[in-house]
Amino acid sequence: MLRAAGVAATIGVAGCLSGRNRPTNVTLDPPENYDKLVEADLPYPIYGEKLPAVTVPGVVHDRPVSTREFVGERHLLLTFVYTRCNGICLNLGQNLVHVQARAADAGFTEDIAVAGISFDPEHDTPTRLRAWGAKRGLDYDLGNCYLMRPESPKRARTVVEDTFGEAYKHEEGAKMPFLHSGLILLVNDEGVVERSYAGDPPNPTAVIDDVEALVEV
Repeated sequence: MLRAAGVAATIGVAGCLSGRNRPTNVTLDPPENYDKLVEADLPYPIYGEKLPAVTVPGVVHDRPVSTREFVGERHLLLTFVYTRCNGICLNLGQNLVHVQARAADAGFTEDIAVAGISFDPEHDTPTRLRAWGAKRGLDYDLGNCYLMRPESPKRARTVVEDTFGEAYKHEEGAKMPFLHSGLILLVNDEGVVERSYAGDPPNPTAVIDDVEALVEV
């Protein structure tokens, strides 16, 4: 189940230089075992690859949000969640919260956007999704937080799994009705992926370090 998470956990996703030539339009050093990541042909975008473009209705700014609208403007930290999740999604959400808070404290709010896309639109109404983010600690008044809700379960599958490679499985009647692999993407302001944190959510401190290196704090 959820092959991508297992592969990423086996070969690693962060660390030092590898022997492969460095991709263009990136700032951070290649992740550990970058050569193996490339050879694994993972379903999600990895270091040096362009972030896919999709447009999804936003529930914070009440307008459609494109995953590529930040190109030329700010970096992006993007993840995929659902509000009934009491497991991995809490950690994924906390990474958004900690990065947003650190950006506010250090004065680089204008340089980074934090975003989450739900894959449970039947349950995650705009009101529920906004409440979930607020409960986690996201600050909507800062203007750099984006929560998105696809129009239907079919559209959610197309966006989250088919486009971004975040695999998930529906278990009808379960308390937490979706199993998913867990994915956070750190994307630079040229729309190129700098880090793919897959599998177990990373420590927010490590993500903050990567973000600060990206914005050169």
